[in-house]
Amino acid sequence: MRYSLRPATAADKAWLDQLRRAAYADLFDATWGGWDEDRHRRHFDGTWERGGIQTIEIDGRPIGMVQLTQSDDRVEVIEIQIALDHQNNGIGTQLMRDVMDRASQQGRDVVLSTGLKNAGAIRLYERLGFEATERTDSKVWMRYSGGPR
Repeated sequence: MRYSLRPATAADKAWLDQLRRAAYADLFDATWGGWDEDRHRRHFDGTWERGGIQTIEIDGRPIGMVQLTQSDDRVEVIEIQIALDHQNNGIGTQLMRDVMDRASQQGRDVVLSTGLKNAGAIRLYERLGFEATERTDSKVWMRYSGGPR
């Protein structure tokens, strides 16, 4: 399946809110014992205000989002979310490989963080060549500096 990216607009905001709720429901349960609406709202609003959100589409239909920032030496994957009915189809893997390839061509590392209890994401990132650089009780930070995928 081939995806395309387009900048998210205000018209996407409600859909992106629902996407985040679905994508993070299990992680909220595992990390904090249940849904925390205040935490969700703060994080969603902060993500929206930071900008740079791109909607992932297949055949013109939104199926996810990614938010990236860049500096001189790195690309940071702030958020990546794939709709539940499109997970495990290789879309997130392909997107990450594309981000990593572009970053490598530009001489940049790729950094990200994910929930420590998000075992599936951690396995994916490790399989792609990311290494853990820091851990807290709830998060792990990872870095990709080139190499096999």
